[in-house]
Amino acid sequence: NLRDLMSKADVTVSEKFRLLMEAYQIENAYGRSIEAYTGDLELDGTKRTVDFLQVGRVALLYQTSDRSETGFWDRDANTWQQLDDSYRTPVANAIKVARKQKAPDLLQIPVPAAVEAQ
Repeated sequence: NLRDLMSKADVTVSEKFRLLMEAYQIENAYGRSIEAYTGDLELDGTKRTVDFLQVGRVALLYQTSDRSETGFWDRDANTWQQLDDSYRTPVANAIKVARKQKAPDLLQIPVPAAVEAQ
């Protein structure tokens, strides 16, 4: 919508600038957010309740309530991928940070490598 609006002559330059700055502020706030929530996830035909961890636009992870399985959303493959056990405790700690049950700390989560913009 913002792109379409920028080409319209009946919208003032100041209004375009205001809307553009508003979009940047929303994106900036979203990019710095961390959120944990509980939800249902179906994997391999089995539905289970998991804790999701969303770190801005960087990562979306899940962990089962018994911490036996941890995984992440792979954008390239468009599917959930399971992580090895080395991420079990770091993701559990990150979920606690997101829920304000633990003091903010450096998060050790898998982050996809940067790719060149097209």
